[in-house]
Amino acid sequence: MGGFKCACGTIFSGSHNPGRQFRLVPDELFDEVVWPAPADLDSRERQRAVEASFSSLYVCGNCGRLHREGDNATILSYVADVCPPRIWADFTQRDDIGRILLRQERSLADICRQNLLLNPPLPVLLHDESGAEASGKAEFGLDTSGSHDETLWAVRLDDHPA
Repeated sequence: MGGFKCACGTIFSGSHNPGRQFRLVPDELFDEVVWPAPADLDSRERQRAVEASFSSLYVCGNCGRLHREGDNATILSYVADVCPPRIWADFTQRDDIGRILLRQERSLADICRQNLLLNPPLPVLLHDESGAEASGKAEFGLDTSGSHDETLWAVRLDDHPA
């Protein structure tokens, strides 16, 4: 593999794969690869067939996308079902209207790591180290003058628990 760039910006190269790499074996070759006949175990033909049958699967450590090597050195990318991004939150930090503020370093690191762009209302799942979770919609926060500030995030919790 020469290298490729994930949609989130993470770069995969032949020497550095920032995530996890797996090998896929087609179903029609699985039995032959996993349970070969004793006589075929060490044959060069079997070894070449095994190596040729593998394709690589890469899991992006940043965004979770799956990337699979396709035909002719193409990279096919897959995104999981839409689920709200998880962001750490201090549930005690709220603004004047009761929204949870995402201003702590850990919250901002989660937002940055996932390359999130705030386009209100953005569904999110908030969590903390105690295991508490709550779903809500991220909106623009308010600055000190009470005006909407596009650089500040505030989450209005849903009426029902996550």
